[in-house]
Amino acid sequence: MWFYMVALFLLFVGIIGGVASGGIFTIIFIPLGVVMAIVGVLAGMWGRSQQDGARGETRSGEEPAPLPQSAPQGAPAPSTPADLADTRRAQQ
Repeated sequence: MWFYMVALFLLFVGIIGGVASGGIFTIIFIPLGVVMAIVGVLAGMWGRSQQDGARGETRSGEEPAPLPQSAPQGAPAPSTPADLADTRRAQQ
């Protein structure tokens, strides 16, 4: 993303400088801005292709097993402090 900002700035400075004074601005900044724009496009394309490749490697044909829908069987946990104390006494 920052390639595009640098390229845009260099192209802007090159065009304004070329119109205002010509010379070094036209010779250096316009080609440099074009090169940066090309590098930005190529880097973006390469990054997206790497992202797609990594996403394809993590996919598998198997889906995870569904979670159980029934409530667990057994005694419910004590809900009051008195019930909890009684349960602890019974376990000792």
